[in-house]
Amino acid sequence: MRGGWVTGRTAAEQATALRYTGPLCDRAVLSDMAGQRIAVAGATDARYAMPLAVTLCSVGHHAGPGVIVDAYIVDDGVIGEDRAKVESSLPDNVQLHWVAAQEGLEGLPTWGRMPLTTYRKLTVGEWMPAELNRVIWLDCDLLMLEDISALWRTSLGDQLAMAVQDPRVPLASSRFGVAAWRELGIAAEAKYFNAGVMVIDLSGWREHGVSRRSLEYLRKYGDRVYFWDQEALNAVLAGRWGELDRRWNRHPSLEHVPGSRNGSDDRIGVAHFSGHLKPWNLSRQSASHRLYQDYLSRTAWADWVPANRWRDRFVGWYETTRVRPLLYPVERWMTVVEKYLTRTRGR
Repeated sequence: MRGGWVTGRTAAEQATALRYTGPLCDRAVLSDMAGQRIAVAGATDARYAMPLAVTLCSVGHHAGPGVIVDAYIVDDGVIGEDRAKVESSLPDNVQLHWVAAQEGLEGLPTWGRMPLTTYRKLTVGEWMPAELNRVIWLDCDLLMLEDISALWRTSLGDQLAMAVQDPRVPLASSRFGVAAWRELGIAAEAKYFNAGVMVIDLSGWREHGVSRRSLEYLRKYGDRVYFWDQEALNAVLAGRWGELDRRWNRHPSLEHVPGSRNGSDDRIGVAHFSGHLKPWNLSRQSASHRLYQDYLSRTAWADWVPANRWRDRFVGWYETTRVRPLLYPVERWMTVVEKYLTRTRGR
C-alpha cells in the first residue's frame, strides 16, 4: 500500500487512533548517523508553547538510533510554567536550548493571526551558534513523521536553503507571491517555496546578508506583503534555493483544495498544519487531527481537549467537504479582506 492515513486495526492501534503507513527511511543507509548531532531551529511565543512541544516530540520519536537533536528555540514570551512543560515533554534524544529574543523587528508588517515572532527565522544566522554551518528550520505547527536524519543529509550544493514549493502559492508571480517580483527582476515562472521547513546553509545565510536584505524588503514593500517572512525570503533567495521532495512539507488541510500541488498519494515526512485550521483548536476527528492528538498525548498537555464549539465543528466539516473546492476562490478573497482589516506595523 502507498503512503497514506489509515485508522488502526489492532487494539494498540485503536488506542492511538491512527498510524502512518508510508515507507520510512532506510535505517541501514542512515546507520552512520549514530552519535551525530542534528541542529534544528524554531521560535515560539506563549500561544505556541504546546504546539512546539508536540513538534519536538515527533522529531525525537522518529530520530534514528543514537542521533541527538539540538533544538534552538527563540523564547518570545513563553511563561515559566509552559517552559517547564515543554522541557518535560521532550524525549531524551532532544536537547532544548532556549534563545533569548532580541530587538530589531519593530515596524515590520503583521496582519491577522501572525505576531512578530514569525520573523525570527529571518535572523536565524545571528542567534544560532557561530560554529554551526547548517540547521533545519521547523515551524511549530507540524509533525515530523520520518527520520529527520534523511533531511539533515540533504545536499545543498551552492544553494543557501532547501525547501518545498508552496502548494497554494506556486510561483513568485502568483497571487500572494512576491509583491515586488517585477521590480526585483524575478522571473514570473520562478518557483515560490513554503518557509515552514527549510534546510539552511548558515554560513551562506550570514555571508549573503539574508537577514539584513529580508528586513530591508519588508520595510520597503511592507504594505504590499501578504505572507510575512515567507515572502521576504522568496524575494531574497530567488535563484538561491533548491527544491526538497514535497514529502518534507505536506499540508493536510489542502488535500482537497483544487489546483493545490500538495498531492494526496505520496509519502508524508512532515505534516504541516498551516493556515487557520490548527488541530489543537479544532474538536474535529479527521485522520490527520487524530494523529496530532496522538503526539499531543505524549506531552505534558496530554489532557488537553479542544473546546467543542459549533464554529470549530463547522470549520472541521468545511475543511474536507466537497463544498470547499467550489468556495476556495472566496477563501482567497477573504484573505485579502482580512489583511486590510487587521494589518499593523509591528506590535
